[in-house]
Amino acid sequence: MPTGRIKYYNFDKGFGFIAQDSSDADVFLHSSAMKQAEYEELRVGQRVKYNIVEGEKGLVAQNVEVLLTPTERRWLRQGKAIIPRGYAGFPGQNQAQFFNEEASPTADVGVPESTVIRKAPAKPAAKPHSSARANTPARTTEAQEHTSKQLSFGDLYILKQINFETSMFFTLYNHVQLPAIVLEMTLSSLTINTNGKEQVIAKADVKYCYKDVDAENVQASVATNDAVKAQQLKQLLPDDEGYEIDTETVRHARKNGYPIEVTLREGEIFRGIVDWVSPYEIKLILENGAKVVVFRHAVYDFEVFPPKK
Repeated sequence: MPTGRIKYYNFDKGFGFIAQDSSDADVFLHSSAMKQAEYEELRVGQRVKYNIVEGEKGLVAQNVEVLLTPTERRWLRQGKAIIPRGYAGFPGQNQAQFFNEEASPTADVGVPESTVIRKAPAKPAAKPHSSARANTPARTTEAQEHTSKQLSFGDLYILKQINFETSMFFTLYNHVQLPAIVLEMTLSSLTINTNGKEQVIAKADVKYCYKDVDAENVQASVATNDAVKAQQLKQLLPDDEGYEIDTETVRHARKNGYPIEVTLREGEIFRGIVDWVSPYEIKLILENGAKVVVFRHAVYDFEVFPPKK
């Protein structure tokens, strides 16, 4: 059966459209075409599979089934509502491209809804959703701010890993390596499952991260600047001024395929081609093909290597 994502859905009128994974042609969806009743509140970004028939005005979906991950099914059994994770929604780009490929964007984009999970309300809520685990006013406020904030490509990268429950590694200061699956993201923190335990880590504590499948090659690629390492630099405090990287310089390097070299505050060195850049992170494709996301607040030095004339 074809698969895709809900591109638009009017809950009150009971119809919308599906953006297909394998085609640019959208498919009309009516609520009567839904196959199962366990998940009735369709939302933009939700993955579905379906059959297609030719209608009077175009393609029409039938036997539509919502695709839920094992984690989402468990949350449903626990009485929690699921807000689709990983919705990109950036204009002019096939939604499936970002989630099925490693897209190489050049600018930041907006997302209409943040990734949150909350207790199921008695009636469909019309206002923005706050975090499920947000039982304190502070976290609720943060989730609401996240809803209205434009997400960077770094945020979208993490949302994608949440959506696919990707096994990852997060490297913190003092060379702490956490194998983890990301469960939830807010403006300033990540909720992760590491070795079966759930914990919250501040984004300010993270120096870089990568997927489990890239672990061996990332670890083989990282070099060390002993002089920087000997300084025993700590992570920056919120009011500290960090190393300024000109984003346009990074984008120019990416556009022209120039390698860059990034040295972190604890001496790690990564060299590779820029895959994408956001205000907070730079994703590199290393010389051996591995991919790593470096957090800009952890950068000590940065250099571009244009070809010699």
